[in-house]
Amino acid sequence: MAIYCKEIYCKSQAMCYNIYIMKKKLIILAAITLIITMTLVLAGCGEGFSKNSIRKQIDDNLGWHENGMEICTYDVVKDGVKVGEYTSGLELYNGSVTVETSNETVKPTLDSFVGYKFTSSMKASLEGKTFEKHTESYATMRMEPKLSYVKTVDGDLSVETVTTYSSKKSEVTFIKGEEVKTASSKYSKSAFVVDNSFLYQFSRVTSLSSALSIVVPTYDLQNCRTSNETFSCSYSKSANAVLEKKFVLNSEFSQTIPSGESGEITSGEPVNSGSADNSGDIQTSTDESGNVTVTYPHTVTSVIPVLNCTFATSKTFPSSGKISCLIANSPMKMQGDDNFANRVVVRFVEGDVVYNLTSVKFVKR
Repeated sequence: MAIYCKEIYCKSQAMCYNIYIMKKKLIILAAITLIITMTLVLAGCGEGFSKNSIRKQIDDNLGWHENGMEICTYDVVKDGVKVGEYTSGLELYNGSVTVETSNETVKPTLDSFVGYKFTSSMKASLEGKTFEKHTESYATMRMEPKLSYVKTVDGDLSVETVTTYSSKKSEVTFIKGEEVKTASSKYSKSAFVVDNSFLYQFSRVTSLSSALSIVVPTYDLQNCRTSNETFSCSYSKSANAVLEKKFVLNSEFSQTIPSGESGEITSGEPVNSGSADNSGDIQTSTDESGNVTVTYPHTVTSVIPVLNCTFATSKTFPSSGKISCLIANSPMKMQGDDNFANRVVVRFVEGDVVYNLTSVKFVKR
């Protein structure tokens, strides 16, 4: 006699049982497949994602530097008082590299290198001492660090560090006067490694909505030691950054003049307060009541819409307190300049020291 079992029509009890068992196996197999799939997806948000999907973002967000060089200048501010100046440079480099140090026996090189060259220079008076820092670093087109040089002068202490990278470790040479010491620190082959000399520049290249785990070499200059620390790099929308100087944003500026009135465009809502930039195509439109709306392609303003990037770790780096940077959402330039720069770091914070953008130059080749 035929019976119904679990909504399956069977010719016998045995057949029904076999089908029931088979159905359970299929359900279990489907569940296992789903778990594996979700595991891979979640893993994609970690190291696997950072090593693969991020590559296109790097090309999209920094690839335009193939056409020229960018130089940004910042005021170094502590407790509301300017204590120094910081300058950073970014360009695409193609050729052999030789880094000069104060010791003739330490001259690191890169043969036939193609990638990004980062430079920076800072001089400030902090806590009654002169502080200087000069860097020269090289990373591939995929932002993988290959070589960096840093000279730090902190009062009477002057140290040069040269860091070279392999697939599983960073090797550091410390130069203190006539003394040369070496150290190394390991990391996993899957880690996304960023040299700390271009940490804030790195934050420009990604468009991630979730946290990214990165490994950053850190240094104990006094004792000539190094370690590779893991940071969580997180991005979020932020309020506008207000700078002392005005810049030209590649974003529309418009204001409506009521019918029968005339006047100069002086402010805009709701995105920015500022004034119109007369370069580019100007458009006007009139509504049924005779109100005239004038739209300029660019805006002159000191209020910059930004993306906020923060770096969190269990240890203090490179100074105690909060470490973060603000990245401009709109391309920007100085008034009178020809070229816009994309995703500019307009401010970064290291503990109680703040770096505020005062100038950005992008020179095309």
